[in-house]
Amino acid sequence: MSESIISLTTDFGLEDAFVGIMKGIILRINPEVRIVDLCHEIPAGQILEASFVAGSAYKYFPERTIHVVVVDPGVGSERRPIMVKTDRYFFIAPDNGALSSIYQDYPGAQVFHLTQRQYFRSEISRTFHGRDIFAPVAAWLSTGLAPQVFGPEIYDYLKLEIPQPRQLEPNVFEFQILHIDHFGNLITTIRESFFRQALSHASSQRFRLEIASRSINHLYSHFASLPEPDQVGALFGSTGNLEIFTYRERADQSLGVHQGDKGRLIFL
Repeated sequence: MSESIISLTTDFGLEDAFVGIMKGIILRINPEVRIVDLCHEIPAGQILEASFVAGSAYKYFPERTIHVVVVDPGVGSERRPIMVKTDRYFFIAPDNGALSSIYQDYPGAQVFHLTQRQYFRSEISRTFHGRDIFAPVAAWLSTGLAPQVFGPEIYDYLKLEIPQPRQLEPNVFEFQILHIDHFGNLITTIRESFFRQALSHASSQRFRLEIASRSINHLYSHFASLPEPDQVGALFGSTGNLEIFTYRERADQSLGVHQGDKGRLIFL
């Protein structure tokens, strides 16, 4: 069997055996494959969160890595299991929008409906398709099978709209908290490319971020650059998105902010 890498992203957590069972299924089919736990703490059922996490991480893996994303509130329903092939990677997930970031990066990607049951477990439950469909398909794909053997190519797959800053006035944009990381940093929908372009069209090089009754008017270079622990700062983090942070404290708790909350970016 050929050696390959499979990454796993789920909302299963690590308190139950779900993740371990998926690994067991994979290794029974291809004992030589390497499995990487990308993230298992996606908030339950948060499809756009899964899309963001997978979309910000996949490109750091070797080419031909198989990325499995199982955040599946519609498990057991009529939603389809799918495989996506780009020129560099494979993705396996439910057809619920969890791969929307991938479609955005690879508009020419091929998408296949997984229909060939010989590559599933013989018994398919209504509640654990990670074990019964996605894990075995990933394992069989890692042995070198072509994507086409798993089912027909489709074109009507679900692609969710990735939240973007929304213009309210000529120099005022509404942004959203897209993700809150393990440290409580607030990752926004403001990409650095968007910020730089908007700033270049502003009358000055000054701006103000407003969120939870707090204002930020300066970009910092690193987390420890805030002069006072109770102050709030902003910087462009490793994902290329603007992050709001507090030094040595959790910004989400300090500000009382949750995923999906909104703020304003104003160019002065």
